[in-house]
Amino acid sequence: MSESAQTQNAGPSPEGEAQGQTAETQGGGEFARLLAQQEAGQRQEVKTGAKVNGVLVKIGPEDSFVDFGSRSEGRIKTLELCDAEGKPVFAVGDPIEAFVVEDQAEILLTRFLHQHDQSTDKLYQAYKAGIPVEGQVKATNKWGLGVDIQGVRAFCPISQIALHFVEDPQTFRDQTLKFKILRYSDQGRNIVLSRRALLEEEQEEQAGKVKAGIVEGAQLEGKVTRMEPFGAFVDLGGGIEGMIHVSELSHERVGHPKEVLQEGQLLQVRVLKVKDLGEKKKARISLSLKAMQQDPWTQVTNRFKEGMVVQGKVEALETYGAFVDLEGKVRGLVHVSELAEKRVAHPRDVLSLGQEVKVLVLEVDGRRKRLRLSIKQAESAEAAADLKEFRQRQKKEETQSGNALVEALKRAQLIQ
Repeated sequence: MSESAQTQNAGPSPEGEAQGQTAETQGGGEFARLLAQQEAGQRQEVKTGAKVNGVLVKIGPEDSFVDFGSRSEGRIKTLELCDAEGKPVFAVGDPIEAFVVEDQAEILLTRFLHQHDQSTDKLYQAYKAGIPVEGQVKATNKWGLGVDIQGVRAFCPISQIALHFVEDPQTFRDQTLKFKILRYSDQGRNIVLSRRALLEEEQEEQAGKVKAGIVEGAQLEGKVTRMEPFGAFVDLGGGIEGMIHVSELSHERVGHPKEVLQEGQLLQVRVLKVKDLGEKKKARISLSLKAMQQDPWTQVTNRFKEGMVVQGKVEALETYGAFVDLEGKVRGLVHVSELAEKRVAHPRDVLSLGQEVKVLVLEVDGRRKRLRLSIKQAESAEAAADLKEFRQRQKKEETQSGNALVEALKRAQLIQ
C-alpha cells in the first residue's frame, strides 16, 4: 500500500481535529449571527409617537406590560387599563393599541397623555403623532368648549364634541375628557381639539367586530333609534343600523312601529338579509322581530275547526271584507259576501271597528295562514247547533222519563 493511501486511510490528526472544530465553531457563529439578524429584522422598530398594536402580557399594581414584537416589552401605567371608576377594562391576553412616548433604554407606552404629564412640547408631539390628550372642560359657550390641559388652554368646536350635534355644551362643564389635537399653532397658543375624532375611531373599531357577526340567520341585540311608517331602524353597534320592516314587527297587523316599540328600546332581532355590508352608506340589513316570537298559527289548526262558531272583534274594514281578531290574536277574513244575507256595498255599512261579532269558521288554511270566516252563516249555524243540542237534551229527558215511568209501574206490579 502506498504512503499516500495509508495517509488517506488513517484517522484524523490532532491538528485536523482542531482545524475542524475551529471551522465548525466559526460556522456556528455565522449561523447565530444570521439568526440574530433575521430576528432583529422581524422585530418591530418603534419611534416616539408611533402607534403600536400588541397583547397585554402582565398587569401589575402600578405598571403593566405589552408585547408588540419590539426589542422589549412596552411598559404602560396600569391606571390606563381602568375606567373612570378605577375598574379594569383589560385582562391579560387582550389586544391593546397604544402610543410610544419614549423609546430609549425602556419603551414607555400610553393610550393617551394624562393631564399631569403634559406640556406644550409633549402636546406638540401628541399632535404630530395623533396621540389622544386629556383635559378638563373649564368653559362653555354656543361655539364649543374651553379646555384646560394642565394650564394650557385649548378649544373644542361644538361640531367636534360628539358624534351627534350637541345642543347644550354646558352639560360637559367640569368633566375630564379625552381629545385629539386637530390644530397646533403659534407655539401652543392656538390648539384646536376634537372629541368626535376619537369617538369615530372607537366606533369604526367596534363596527369591524359587529360586522363579523352580521350574517343571515344570526340573532343580535340592538337599540331602536328612530321609527317611520314603513319600519323601525335599529342600531346594532358601531354605528351600523338595520331596519325592521313594519310587516316583520309582529305576527299581528301593525299600522305603525310606534304601536309596539319605543325609541331607545333594546331588542333581540334576527338577520333576514344582508347587502353591501362593506360599504357603510350603501349597507342594507333587513331584520325581523317577528322571527323571535312564537307564531300563534302553530296552534291554530288544533284550536279552530271548520263549522265552529267563535267570538271575535272587528279589527279592520276593507272594500273586500272585514278582518276579525279571534281568541289568541289570530286574525281571519270575512268576505263582503259573508257579512249579511242582503247585499253589502262596503263592510262599514253593517260593521264598525271594535265591534264584537260571532263568526263561523268556513276554512282553516295552515299553509297560507288564512282563516275564512262568515258572519251571516254564524247565526244559522249557531241556531242549528242549539236546535241539535235541544233535541238531544229532549230525547235524553224523554228517555229518562220513560225509564222512570217503567220503574214506577214495576214497583206498582202493573208490569213485569
